[in-house]
Amino acid sequence: MATIRRVLSARTCHAVLPNGKEIFGTIQKHLPDFPLQEDARVRVRMHVCDFSYGEMLGGV
Repeated sequence: MATIRRVLSARTCHAVLPNGKEIFGTIQKHLPDFPLQEDARVRVRMHVCDFSYGEMLGGV
């Protein structure tokens, strides 16, 4: 889970994890669009090699 802090574009944002770490989040092209909204809670899949990046999977 992450909380969106700042929306950068329709598919990118800055989000904060429950432990306070800020990450760069994206929505993959093959996934359907869902609206990124500030303060929304979303499911996130972290990148295995870079924990500053996560893929937004959808709202809670």
